[in-house]
Amino acid sequence: MAGGGALDTFRVGQYGVVAAAFDPSSVSPNPAITVLTVLFGLVWTAANLYLYYPLGRALLLELRTRFAEPDRGTHEPLPDGGTPRIDLFIPAYNEADVVAQSIESVCALEYPDDAFQLTVLLEPDDDRTRAVVNELTDRLAFDVLTVPADYPEDPNKPRALNYGFEHTSGDIVGVIDAEDIVEGSTLRQVAGAIGRGADYVQGRLDMANEDDGWLNLLFRAEYGYWYNLITPAFARIGYPIPMAGTTCFFRRDVLETASATRLDQRGDPWSEADWQWVTDRGLTGWRPWDPQNVTEDFELGLFLWELGYDFGYLDAVTTEESPPTLDGWVGQRTRWKKGKVYTFLDRRRYPPSTLLDRLHVYWQSALPHLGPLNVAGVVVILLISNLARYEPGSSLGVLLTLGGVFAGTSAAMFAAGYWSVSGTPLPVRIRRSLLTMVSLPLYWLLQWGADIRAIVRLYGGDLGWEHTEHFGRQAVTTTDDTVGNLGRRSGRLTLPRVTRWGALALVVGVAVALRVFVLGGWSLWTDELYSVAIRGDLPVTQLLVHPTDPHPPLYYLLLHGWMELFGEGRTAVRSLSVLGGVLTVVAVYLLGTELFEDRTGLLAAVMVAVSPFFIHHSRVARMYAVFTFLTAFSWYWYTRLRDGTTTSAVGYVLTTALLAYTHVYGLFVVLAQHVYTTLSETDGGIARQRWIRVSAALGALVLPWIGLLVVRVVGILFGTGGANIEWIPEPSASLPTRTALSFVGFPDYYPITAGNVWLYLLASALLFVFVFQATVSTVRISPDGLELSEPASLGQAAALLFVPTLVPLAISFVVPIYVPRYAAPAGVGFVVLAARGLRNVPTDWIRFGLLAVVLLSSLTFTGVYYTTDSTEPWSTVAQSVGTDAGPDDVVVHQPGQFGVAERYYGDHSFETATVQQPPRVDRQTLLYAGNLSARHDTFFLIQYRGGDGPVVRYLDACHGETVEQNLGAITVYRYPGDPACPDPGPVLASNRTVAG
Repeated sequence: MAGGGALDTFRVGQYGVVAAAFDPSSVSPNPAITVLTVLFGLVWTAANLYLYYPLGRALLLELRTRFAEPDRGTHEPLPDGGTPRIDLFIPAYNEADVVAQSIESVCALEYPDDAFQLTVLLEPDDDRTRAVVNELTDRLAFDVLTVPADYPEDPNKPRALNYGFEHTSGDIVGVIDAEDIVEGSTLRQVAGAIGRGADYVQGRLDMANEDDGWLNLLFRAEYGYWYNLITPAFARIGYPIPMAGTTCFFRRDVLETASATRLDQRGDPWSEADWQWVTDRGLTGWRPWDPQNVTEDFELGLFLWELGYDFGYLDAVTTEESPPTLDGWVGQRTRWKKGKVYTFLDRRRYPPSTLLDRLHVYWQSALPHLGPLNVAGVVVILLISNLARYEPGSSLGVLLTLGGVFAGTSAAMFAAGYWSVSGTPLPVRIRRSLLTMVSLPLYWLLQWGADIRAIVRLYGGDLGWEHTEHFGRQAVTTTDDTVGNLGRRSGRLTLPRVTRWGALALVVGVAVALRVFVLGGWSLWTDELYSVAIRGDLPVTQLLVHPTDPHPPLYYLLLHGWMELFGEGRTAVRSLSVLGGVLTVVAVYLLGTELFEDRTGLLAAVMVAVSPFFIHHSRVARMYAVFTFLTAFSWYWYTRLRDGTTTSAVGYVLTTALLAYTHVYGLFVVLAQHVYTTLSETDGGIARQRWIRVSAALGALVLPWIGLLVVRVVGILFGTGGANIEWIPEPSASLPTRTALSFVGFPDYYPITAGNVWLYLLASALLFVFVFQATVSTVRISPDGLELSEPASLGQAAALLFVPTLVPLAISFVVPIYVPRYAAPAGVGFVVLAARGLRNVPTDWIRFGLLAVVLLSSLTFTGVYYTTDSTEPWSTVAQSVGTDAGPDDVVVHQPGQFGVAERYYGDHSFETATVQQPPRVDRQTLLYAGNLSARHDTFFLIQYRGGDGPVVRYLDACHGETVEQNLGAITVYRYPGDPACPDPGPVLASNRTVAG
């Protein structure tokens, strides 16, 4: 067999063979993979246990409390001893667009005017914000305090708060961010909580602008998860609280103690000149907030817990605004994560007093980084281990399984967090909760990027404040879920028409050349023979339903008509797939253009044209090329449904119906469309009633096939019949990686087995390039900074990639139904994402370099593909046997279903028969073979990937001699007449079955 390398074993079935790709596990497992997997797995598990142990324990405490005594709540009357005076700060810098709403909400709080003072802290160079604030002073009662430029330390929020603290005398000091809207009962709850013994308190936070897009939706879910689930649990069992920078309140003496203690521990960074400036103005130099830390709130919360102060959590909710742009989100996250790394390093230099305190403070400082970094690390390790065919041991498997359970739990908890804060209508809330769960990994990926950015900046000595721009979007929210026609995307066509169609014609020409090259050079192999000789040759009425074939009939009907027109030669029967493959190139171009723009469409078409994966399926007499074409074309019309025209509706219904009748996995493509429509905020841009109508029309057309499929599924599940899928192997952890490797062109597609070490390494490297490109497709660098790149279009491509692969893979753990070639249409989504990633690369030389890598690798794989002939040589077998066998001979095929080759014997006088393949070989099978041998002069056994099975061993025992001819995957055994066959019992007892 050509190609070399170690090959996995094969499992033979009724309609084909699953041949695993080159297996590099012949090399000893790399212990580095084990060490890294254990490291990431343990850290990820520990991070989750730290979060969810308090949640479970707090839930038990809450249940016990509710059964033991009535719930008192937090809205108690103010304690005896009078009303405490509260000084409240709003630090505002470049917040002219939002500060008015915050001031107005604070001034409207329910609290005695003579016990409350609001002070707005401004910077001297912020004229716009100052102008807005000055206008409000005419009608609202609050103070304005400008932080002098000469006040020590670099300008930032903690510095402003420290300066403001010098000008207060209240019993309680609080902070509200400049964009916030505060609940009216907040101050009464603060006074009540501190009156009952709390030293510092924190209100609940909510991001109220979820309608601004996916990023804001996930941000709101994150806040709901943290402030409605995790923080209350932390507070209930006494964990340290990483406080937020808003709606936090402290007893004045607590802040003074924190300031003095921090200075005693770490020394005073101020110079004599700084102190001279401070004392000249009658200031005391209090610094409760660390001015070096850009997450001063986080550090202060941990520090107060370390000092032994009691925390109180409020029911009052403050609404904030999440950054509406990716650039703003990344900047804010960079600041947060930079400050938390700084906190960790600072507390390492000045450690807490006890081991338990150190563990808590260090772990919480690292926790925001451990999650995203470990998720990314686990994904990379899993990818590497799959590429290396590394199989973890049972204990390591348990650890990884536990990590997967925690990942699923986190997704569910984020959805629960969103559900707890959102007031949108029920259908919208359900949709957005599901979207939160399925897209959380992408949100983690963005956090990983912000984490790396923060660490790089901190390592470079950047401690500066990165300001987050606000727009006041939480003041007005929308919950309208009605959607009209959005029309086709503008900006799809960026190239002149002549250039666009000329380039596409060139790509199509390349695709045709690569697909027709020596098209008839290989023998028809097993599955092709089945298509041509069994299904395609049946009368039309019998083609519609086959009792054991799992596939729908459309391809076989097309092949039947094609053979009527062009004959049954190799080139003729394969040319139908060539047509489907070339049309796939055109359909992918149309899809990429419709989702993004024409340059992306052309890049995707180029990748499909030169990909050995798509080339192979375009050169075999099977349904996969037609299936892939119809998938791309169906999805093209699906994106066109938003235009509201009859043409798009008819195009979608017809192409999708044809898709469903071509391959059973067409239903997973339709499922992907419904998943995206359900999760999409705008129903995929399609008017809802229109989507219901086209779905109903499609359902009516495919109902006969659906009914038959249901009957077959029931038969498979209950063992009462149905299609034969016994040949499909049990799923393995390497299946997704094998699928991805095939998508990038690794030339191991049944029956081509051209894998070797160097090609495998090249394919693995190319896979990382494709994954990088698909990742880059989500983010675009524009003159305004970072942007999410067409999330609606990316969502469609992602649905096409993941649903037809992950859903059947999950089902396979119950009933095996998945082999990589069945997911061929998902490769369209993979290529479109990779093409879009190339377009998003901002530097031309990097973009062209990546494209060159893809093209050169693909052409390398294509060259290997064309120079490999590992197909089953049925034509050679038929010629050899047809020449040698006489009228008194018998030709037996094993397994029986591969007797399709006898069609190519031509006019023959010898008898033909079939026997089963292990493990179906029994005593009757062996006696039958012995009887045939006794009745004929010569017994020819045509065995397909059978190895030294029980039939061969029994015939060897009968005849004592044999002539064996190896023809790749096929072995021809020739046995003379006059056998003396023993009892078959011992042969069956020593039966060695072929591994599957």
